[in-house]
Amino acid sequence: MLSLASNTTSEEEFKLVRTDKGIALYERWIPNAADEKVREIKATFIVRADVAGISRLMTSPAMGTDWNVNAKEYNVLPAGAENTWITYIKYSIPWPFEDQDCCLLYHLRREEQNTEISFESTSHSRFPVYKNITRISGAKGKWLLQELGNGNMRVTYMISTDRSKKVPRWISDPIVQGNLIETMTRFKTLAEKNK
Repeated sequence: MLSLASNTTSEEEFKLVRTDKGIALYERWIPNAADEKVREIKATFIVRADVAGISRLMTSPAMGTDWNVNAKEYNVLPAGAENTWITYIKYSIPWPFEDQDCCLLYHLRREEQNTEISFESTSHSRFPVYKNITRISGAKGKWLLQELGNGNMRVTYMISTDRSKKVPRWISDPIVQGNLIETMTRFKTLAEKNK
């Protein structure tokens, strides 16, 4: 039997950095594929939703721009295998950042009360890299959905990306944290409406 919890890390490795609107935000530093230290962010919250509703929310181009802060484009393509898809997101980012985009490959795996939706950076001919937009590289993460009963679900979202060397952390950290809190708040609200 598949254990979705086996590749998660112990809670002690993450440091709580912020709690707002029912969302707890943690971070830790881990090595990436190039053995550079990158930040992994984790957000956790409880939502009244089910896996089918959350899956619909993640694969809906119309709703994708509603819950992703600063997203001005959200496209979803089937990736061939069942429960696998590609998502392309283009962000309009306020100064001091440049506009950004990402192309992610998703895999959904389910067992009893737990579901894991993992994602990682990919490329696709339909979504080329543009000169005036910074492609977010090295993205890797997952959504862990744990059914708690009575229609409630614990959502854990984890992500790391290659480090941007253009903007100092003292400028980027508050923006990144604020955007993630707002994104998860919107996601939670729409997931509860979409159940």
